[in-house]
Amino acid sequence: MKKLLAIALVSFGLVAAQTIAEITRQVQANLDRSPWEATITGRVQLPDGSSQDAEFRLQVIPGKEQLARVEFKKPAALEGNFVVISDKEVWNYLFLTNQVIIQPRAKARIEGLGINLTDLGDFDQLAERVTLRLLGEQNTPAGAAWRIGGSPKDASLGFASMEILVLKSDPRPLAITLRDNSNKVLADLSFSNFRRANLTPQILRKRPADAEVLRRN
Repeated sequence: MKKLLAIALVSFGLVAAQTIAEITRQVQANLDRSPWEATITGRVQLPDGSSQDAEFRLQVIPGKEQLARVEFKKPAALEGNFVVISDKEVWNYLFLTNQVIIQPRAKARIEGLGINLTDLGDFDQLAERVTLRLLGEQNTPAGAAWRIGGSPKDASLGFASMEILVLKSDPRPLAITLRDNSNKVLADLSFSNFRRANLTPQILRKRPADAEVLRRN
């Protein structure tokens, strides 16, 4: 009986692993269909420890050389800033100083945030940097969703745990919550206004012509 139970538990573990892998594949395949954009709203923790309302637009051109752009409206400290994320580097545009800071993607984070959100539009990259597991399902206003938990493989990401809601009928993120080691919420964000968009690399890389460009290794 114990042997049968052990086999059953192992089998269940294999099924669960295949399930999260399949969900990840479905999400990335859906996001890779064409360029898209979404509005992201909620709360985020800033480097000074304060929690602020957040609102920004995420635009993504999928593919081998994926390109993403994040434009901030809130919090006030980041209004006018934008971030461009490619497969190799991250550009942080700082409105107040009219500077573009360029760093390798492996080392970069979004300036002005205490957490790393550079993988928001890239589920494959997220799965490489975070150990994901299926927690169950949940009903949402948009429909049934998978609940996915995650633990970062690299402490530099700035959070200890993650939970993502993924819409089942149209596999894409609906919400993401990040917490620290004491279970304090670092970010609680919802995706809305998701739509396919006519985006080009020129549109996403657009920056003020007179911006000062600084490179950091």
